[in-house]
Amino acid sequence: MARLVALQVRQSEAEGNRRKIEPAPSSPAARGDRHLNGLLHGIEPLLTSNEASQVLRIHPKVLERMAKRGEIPALKVGKFWRYRAGALDAWINSRLQPTPR
Repeated sequence: MARLVALQVRQSEAEGNRRKIEPAPSSPAARGDRHLNGLLHGIEPLLTSNEASQVLRIHPKVLERMAKRGEIPALKVGKFWRYRAGALDAWINSRLQPTPR
């Protein structure tokens, strides 16, 4: 229990330390042009291995091995793996669907 509380405290501190980037007043995002639910011009932000592994609650190296084997939807950008939150959500939902007999 103490470990869970410590993890939650660390996560809340990390979230508090993240800087919020405000768009410039003349940018399309500031005016609201095509800015829909966190998507800017239809591009969904990519998650790092650490961020995606926190969502899935697995170790980042396990997640990267799964990506390398093609078991989970991922994109390699240079030497780093990146993940779309929407693709991870769809992957989770597909794994939850009962298999037909």
